[in-house]
Amino acid sequence: MNSARSKALIRLLNELESYTINLNDYYGDAEPQSVYDSHLSGKLDALALFCRKLGWPELAGQIQELIPLEGNAPEALTRIQDFVLPEIRHLLEHTSIDEQPDPNETFWQLLHPRIVALARPRFEKGFYGDAVESCFKEVNDAVKRLYLDATGREADGAGLMNSAFSPANPVIRLTVMATQSERDEQQGYMHIYAGAMTGIRNPKAHANINPDSRKTLHLVSLASLLMHRLDERI
Repeated sequence: MNSARSKALIRLLNELESYTINLNDYYGDAEPQSVYDSHLSGKLDALALFCRKLGWPELAGQIQELIPLEGNAPEALTRIQDFVLPEIRHLLEHTSIDEQPDPNETFWQLLHPRIVALARPRFEKGFYGDAVESCFKEVNDAVKRLYLDATGREADGAGLMNSAFSPANPVIRLTVMATQSERDEQQGYMHIYAGAMTGIRNPKAHANINPDSRKTLHLVSLASLLMHRLDERI
């Protein structure tokens, strides 16, 4: 196996085989426990994805049963290292993955390029909360720049979104607003943008999200949609 994808899988297997958890830290404090759970969940998610694409649904299912990790990372890691990884190594001796599509690459290709630039390097290093925060800060900053250029006024967060997209007097038009349906769409997106600032970007809300890898991809996708809608503004 010589392809970049093959190397990525082997690298992931090596990382999981050498992965260790400091049990005193893990069971002694909720914060490092949460970091371990989130980081290891991301690696297991990626491993399950490889297994599904390689036609090993039973192995993928065994991995998915373990995640999201919630205070059980040491037990899950033992199971992965003792049983799952040796089986994958054995199967790889008789399997070529060079022609298999890379689902991770396909996902990132669908997203807004600015979101990819911010989220992907953070996501691939396991910094899920940072990936989400950076994306929604970028959404806020993009709207802020457009609003400032159009009005000369500074605003931020949910208040900015309500002012920028208000169907009563929109600074940023997402539809021509000629019909009730178009006005409803404008108002609906106003609420989505504002809600994203309050519920996701807001530091207090962000501190409570603590996303695993799957939730991170959902949230990153939402940020990408909001950036695309700005590009499509009228």
